[in-house]
Amino acid sequence: SQAWWALSQDERRELFEAKSRHVGIGARYLPASARRLYHGRDLGAEFDFLTWFEFAPEHEPAFDALLAELRATEEWTFVSREVEVRLSRSASSG
Repeated sequence: SQAWWALSQDERRELFEAKSRHVGIGARYLPASARRLYHGRDLGAEFDFLTWFEFAPEHEPAFDALLAELRATEEWTFVSREVEVRLSRSASSG
């Protein structure tokens, strides 16, 4: 949200690292859930961040727990819009 970007870099870092412990939360779910993060704000994109996660179907409950933990942080109160899309690979019929 605009409120997030209105914070100083030090304030955002404090929320991200010390209060929300974002990286620490994510680290507990490795290597079962891998991610890639793309920054869109500086590119003029409609999103600030786009995150791509990959996990095996048997790790979906852990991934859901990861999301629940992140969404419960103070940092997440600054999220103004979220779009979640889940795709799965199907077995080939070859």
